[in-house]
Amino acid sequence: MSLPSRRRACERAVVILSTLALLLFCPIAARAHVGSPNVFFEGPAGPYPVRVTIAPPGVVPGLAQIHVRVHSGHPQTITVLPVRSDAGTKGAPPPDVAKLVPGETNLFTAQLWFMRSGAYSVFVDVSGPEGHGTAIVPMNALALERLDMSRGMSLLFLGLGLFLVALLVSVIGAAARESTLEAGAEPTLSRRRFAVGVMGVAVLFVAGALRFGDRWWNAVDRDFLSSELYRSAPITPTLEAETNGTEQLIVHVGSSNMRRGTGSLVPDHGQLMHLFLIQQPGNAFAHLHPVHDGELKGIGFRTRLPGLPAGSYQLYADITHESGLTETLTNVLQLAAATSSPEPTPGLMSEDDAFDLNAPQAPAPVQLDGGFRLSPAFGASFHASEETTLKFDLVTETGEPAPLEPYLGMYGHLMIQNADGSVFTHLHPLGSISMVAQRRFAEREHATYLANQPLDLLCAPPSRTLAFPYAFPKPGRYRLWLQVKLDGKVRTTGFSVTVD
Repeated sequence: MSLPSRRRACERAVVILSTLALLLFCPIAARAHVGSPNVFFEGPAGPYPVRVTIAPPGVVPGLAQIHVRVHSGHPQTITVLPVRSDAGTKGAPPPDVAKLVPGETNLFTAQLWFMRSGAYSVFVDVSGPEGHGTAIVPMNALALERLDMSRGMSLLFLGLGLFLVALLVSVIGAAARESTLEAGAEPTLSRRRFAVGVMGVAVLFVAGALRFGDRWWNAVDRDFLSSELYRSAPITPTLEAETNGTEQLIVHVGSSNMRRGTGSLVPDHGQLMHLFLIQQPGNAFAHLHPVHDGELKGIGFRTRLPGLPAGSYQLYADITHESGLTETLTNVLQLAAATSSPEPTPGLMSEDDAFDLNAPQAPAPVQLDGGFRLSPAFGASFHASEETTLKFDLVTETGEPAPLEPYLGMYGHLMIQNADGSVFTHLHPLGSISMVAQRRFAEREHATYLANQPLDLLCAPPSRTLAFPYAFPKPGRYRLWLQVKLDGKVRTTGFSVTVD
């Protein structure tokens, strides 16, 4: 084969292999709460009531799937825009247009790329004949896993790599052997030996380059595991006995492995930390609000424990950073003996603290103190990953809507945990978003239409029904605790459901 023919054959082989490699490397779209990563928002986008569901990417860079359902009105255009906390809308890319799902009249979908880890907010703009409105939906974009390559794919790329190396060395040898010959002339023995020597040097050079690339890749991988693959900040609970027989719970919060995007803590619903203690196994449930203690080393909080039975407790602590990043920190607390129920102490126990020792029951009407009646408007079974709305009717003895009072800035709170403790989420009628994160994004963008509203007005008082948007992430048995405030008292009621 002549040199031009060899050259054309090599070029064709390189083009084919390069195209194959690009196709193989192209990512395929795949898929502060624990085990429940989806973000739910139910609220207004101007004149349009919407439900926004975001499935964040498990890896970063990665694609998030966004669904927007418009409950009423005639939306014509819906756009979604990812806004990073430290860049704002001026540093964001152009918005993507959400497409109407075939066969639907009010359900739109879009995909967004998130290129860096951190706190984001998705701006959902809805336009139509009724006007224009924007909903701000905070979310975290975090690398939660490292995708491993399958053994079959590894062997395939190894074979392709060896073939490319052999092809490169052969091309270099051919160039050294025949590049200066006249057309049709045969290389001499000395030229062949020279070409063999050049190919040997090429092999050493390629081996060195591969070794350098391997060391570089391993360094990048170690850096990813240490600082980019998200691990929540460690939280350490300890008990401290007091002279009056009560016990204080001291909570130390460590540092996250994230290099950026955290910052100081900010209060959400008026509290720096929302601490949940759930007995495993058992029925005790407590929603506490430890106070920050500057005398403790690092970031420390302390609170008095209410009257809880002895046992093992799963601990969940919700915190929000000034960037808008939210975290739910977890650990286990062992109570060797039952704790006494102390009187609330100013500065140490919050009037918003509440607990319940009753076993969660199957969904059925419950009579509350004061003549109030609570009726869950759902059955005892659900399907995993299926969007639903958990509704509760609250009425007085005469059947009138119960006069709900704002509790922690909302008219209702719903905590959900599955039996093994691997799923926990804290919902409000507006969904799973952080209110303070939404507020901070709005203030950053001078969205005074949202930022200036008191938190308790963001969720209008219901006529008689509280509704929480959610989708159970996996099968199993779940416990739900609803908390509302009536007659100045926080009422906590537990229910048990099964997810198929």
